[in-house]
Amino acid sequence: MNQKSILLLSLLVASLLFGSCQKKQSDGQPATSEPLTETTPTSDHTLKIGVVSLDSLYKNYEYYTQANKQIEAQLKRNQQTLANKAQKAQEAYASYMEKAQKGLFTSQAQVDAEEKRITAMQQEGAQLEQRYAEEAMKVQADAQKALHDEVVAQLKAFNADKKYDLILTSAGLEGVMYAGESFDITQEVLDFLNAAYKAKAKETKK
Repeated sequence: MNQKSILLLSLLVASLLFGSCQKKQSDGQPATSEPLTETTPTSDHTLKIGVVSLDSLYKNYEYYTQANKQIEAQLKRNQQTLANKAQKAQEAYASYMEKAQKGLFTSQAQVDAEEKRITAMQQEGAQLEQRYAEEAMKVQADAQKALHDEVVAQLKAFNADKKYDLILTSAGLEGVMYAGESFDITQEVLDFLNAAYKAKAKETKK
């Protein structure tokens, strides 16, 4: 085969290959690979958020205010008990000093006994003060936990209709730094909580 025949054969093969590529493209098959993109359907659900002010909750939730009144009353009773004991110890010490100045003690044993009695009174007062302080801390902690549990339980009932996806709390500048007025549901929650508290109190009285 001469060079002219080889050249013609090469051109024929190239023509056939080119025609094959054009046919594939016309059939909808891409000649080159292209990246495929996947579209993700977007949700039309809007996240509904409510914000409750703890400051307002503590001041206006009747369950908490009543519990707090009971705690304060107990603290006042404890303080009065401590004041009475301190006064008795002071009176005993004053009486001791007066007797000592007037020479009314007839023996050292009497002096020692009186000093021991006064010291015991002072120690009793100090121990009672420490006990009251520990009890007050425990009562406050128990009250906070009871309040939290009660509010959480009531919020589940409040949001039974799934009106809110998320309910946040704010205390002063802690937690939620800013929320628009439309997010503030404090009064709505307070009305629900106080209504539930009154209903429960009414049932308890029955």
